[in-house]
Amino acid sequence: MITFSRFGAILLFAGIVALPLVGAQKKEARVTQVIRDVRLLVSQAAPRPASLNDNVTDGTAVRTGTDSRAEFTFADLTITRVGANSIFSFNRGGRSVDVESGAILLRVPRDSSGARVHGDVLTVGITGTTLLFESRPASYDKLIILEGAARATLRQHPTQAVTVRAGQMLVAQSGARTLPNPIEIDLDRLMKTATLVTEFRPLPSLNLILAAIEDQNRAGAQLINPDFTPTGLDARDVVAAIRSQSTPSRPKSGKPPQDSRKP
Repeated sequence: MITFSRFGAILLFAGIVALPLVGAQKKEARVTQVIRDVRLLVSQAAPRPASLNDNVTDGTAVRTGTDSRAEFTFADLTITRVGANSIFSFNRGGRSVDVESGAILLRVPRDSSGARVHGDVLTVGITGTTLLFESRPASYDKLIILEGAARATLRQHPTQAVTVRAGQMLVAQSGARTLPNPIEIDLDRLMKTATLVTEFRPLPSLNLILAAIEDQNRAGAQLINPDFTPTGLDARDVVAAIRSQSTPSRPKSGKPPQDSRKP
């Protein structure tokens, strides 16, 4: 017969044994969607094709081919989606993400410990946010916030920082010493065109994104196109849909108004 003290000791031992297993599970991601050519690059091993429900451990790099995409889900429901022609890796159970090239969508739950995204130009810190991030080495980094907010800093000049909020885009070019102000984008159109959204299941944060779209609609502000609007090598993954200014009304004389933006 097992006494209470012996039973308690057994439970304590089982808990001690289980702790490393739980920690290991938290640092793993599960492959929850594979579209075409997706390969896992594990240290000191040959690249292998990713398969649905594969477990991916810390330090594994992911490479996607042309018109190929993937989704990885972590134990705390952090989600990372990888666009076409991309290379990325993660550590700390998805809390540190390196985008060597290409585009990702990252969703971090609000009750998690947050995450950091590293590109060629920018480092982005987030807590409870859904974002799109694109890095083109020796060209630019692009950050788009779908819901929540993020703090972006220049990697080479970390004192240069700016907060980017839902419905805003920040583009930082390689070699930049200062950061521009974020610009407002058409979040509704973006959600209907970016394949990292449209080719996957609905995001758990969709209601928060829809609320951000409603906030944009209520604001009804006239938005100016930026001087620099990169579309990336695969524009369908991260489509920065920039709202144009509203068309000016025709004057009573019937003549079309002059466009002051023309040289």
